[in-house]
Amino acid sequence: MTTEFVKNRKDARKLFEEDNPIIVNCKTSDSEFNASIQDISGSGIIIKTNRPLSIGQEVAMTFKFPKSKKPIMVTGEVVRTTRSGAAVVFKVFFDK
Repeated sequence: MTTEFVKNRKDARKLFEEDNPIIVNCKTSDSEFNASIQDISGSGIIIKTNRPLSIGQEVAMTFKFPKSKKPIMVTGEVVRTTRSGAAVVFKVFFDK
C-alpha cells in the first residue's frame, strides 16, 4: 500500500497484521508514546495502545510504511476510544 493510494481514496482501508505491526509515534499535549496501527484509511487511523486517550484530544502522529522512503506526519482528533486503543480522524497532513 502506498501513501498516494491512501490519499486518493478516502474510503480505502488497510488492516495490519499483529505479527508485523507498523509503529506510530504519538504526541499529545501531555505525553509521547508509541502505538501500533491496527487499521488505516484516507480519513483516519485506529491505533492500538494502552495509553488512555480522550474523545476530542488532539494527537500528532508520525509513521512509515515498510516500503516507503518518507515518514507520514499527521495531526488528528480522537473520535472513539476502547480499552485497547483509539480511532483518530485525520486533520492535517504534513509534507516533510
